[in-house]
Amino acid sequence: MRKIPFYKPPITIHDYLEVFRTIASGWLTTGKRNFEFSRKLAEYLGIEEKSVVLVSSCTAGLHLLFDAFDLKGKEIIIPAITFISPVEMALLVGAKPIIVDVDYDCITISPEEVEKKMNNKVGAVIPTYYGGNSYDRKVLEIASSKGIVIIEDAAHAFGTKVNGVKVGNVEKLGVDATVFSFYATKTLHTGEGGAIITNNERVLDKIKKTRLHGMDHNAWSRYQNNLVGYDITEVGFKYNFPDILASVGIAQLRVFEKMQRERKRVWDLYFRYLSDLDTIRLPKIRENTETSYHLFTIRLNTEMWSIDKLTFIKLLNDRGIGTSVHFTPVYRFTKYREVLKPDLSEFKNSEKIFSEIVSLPIYPSLSNREVEYICGVIRDLSKKYKK
Repeated sequence: MRKIPFYKPPITIHDYLEVFRTIASGWLTTGKRNFEFSRKLAEYLGIEEKSVVLVSSCTAGLHLLFDAFDLKGKEIIIPAITFISPVEMALLVGAKPIIVDVDYDCITISPEEVEKKMNNKVGAVIPTYYGGNSYDRKVLEIASSKGIVIIEDAAHAFGTKVNGVKVGNVEKLGVDATVFSFYATKTLHTGEGGAIITNNERVLDKIKKTRLHGMDHNAWSRYQNNLVGYDITEVGFKYNFPDILASVGIAQLRVFEKMQRERKRVWDLYFRYLSDLDTIRLPKIRENTETSYHLFTIRLNTEMWSIDKLTFIKLLNDRGIGTSVHFTPVYRFTKYREVLKPDLSEFKNSEKIFSEIVSLPIYPSLSNREVEYICGVIRDLSKKYKK
């Protein structure tokens, strides 16, 4: 039987060479390769290098930003369908997460729901790029008109463009900060890691210290400048980004555009082979958006199936096809049912979406034949279990 995993990270000879170069240098933690990767990221995004701060994860980036923007005691508006990170980090800084429903078609934060939750306690809104798709920009108008901080969760969006502008260009896109993830499954990966992008000088000054214990000089700075000791000027965290991961990022950036073309190839094949099925819905991308092709999430038209989503997933897995679900609504987890005490009547879209969504494999090395096989299985299941 075929075995098609949900994801395979693209590893090239460049990864081996860059990692070897870092190991051979004798400096594995945050150092000169960190600065090199930051510079290359800035060049790709078309922004100043000083606006880029590498961190250990997107989650860490959110934590640092919530802290630096002084959101303790404030409310932070977060979409119901997202990874749990912004909810966790809001609670850790002493803020109150306010969960709102999502747009049904694009699975991104609903501007209407954001508007409903606006009050003088709201400190920030965290719109998410679901699967690489942009959110409704009305959210920016609502938040900006009230002076509320906008922090984009762009974990899925490295490579996404909105109105021709690359996500991460915070000035052109009119946001306060953007956070990327470089986790192993992301479009640009370093295994683990992330990056904060912001032009706010006060915030930059703080997070460059708080990401490493609040030190005024890290180990590389002390080594380069022959400094003895350091001062602690902030209460900080251990969220720095080591050179050995930066070297993977440098290698991945070199082949990024090529890998994106391969993702688009897979995306286009899914549309070619599945677009005529009335039992499923394919991803809808906003007209102003060029997606990163991070996720290919189909939606079951559940009223047309004699089986539910979990059975559908099991049948795919039985035929060797790996899948995932992005995401379980945050209020459904045991801990957050206790903390958030959700009123499910406020999440009609999220509840319906959760009953429908299945993410299919999409990665550069997925072959045409494998995509054809996946689509063939879905067509067989549709024929067999259609009401």
